[in-house]
Amino acid sequence: MEVLNDVLKSMGYYFNALTQFGYKKQSDVDKLIIYNFIEEMLTGEMREFITESDYRTIERALYCLYGSSCLIPYPQYVNDDNLFGHRDPGGLITPRLTEDNVIRFTEDDRVRFKATNYND
Repeated sequence: MEVLNDVLKSMGYYFNALTQFGYKKQSDVDKLIIYNFIEEMLTGEMREFITESDYRTIERALYCLYGSSCLIPYPQYVNDDNLFGHRDPGGLITPRLTEDNVIRFTEDDRVRFKATNYND
């Protein structure tokens, strides 16, 4: 999953900064902890309980974190895509659910979405 790779990269930036400077601002460390927590929510056991509204809130939180610190770079895909890598010009993306209202994931742990007609 993209978020996991980005978190691991950010942790590498953090430890690299520690080896070179010996410290990092607490606000940057706090942002990294939040970033790691979000990754845990998206990839861990709690992901089954995340609603569509929660995903939108998480997405907005990630946009606030991206680029706010040298530890958390602004991903290239955020320019045109949302957190899940899909175009969403009208905010109409909804995840696909199982019969038990559990969000469906692809084999490579990406959220599956319903097809939406943006012209309606």
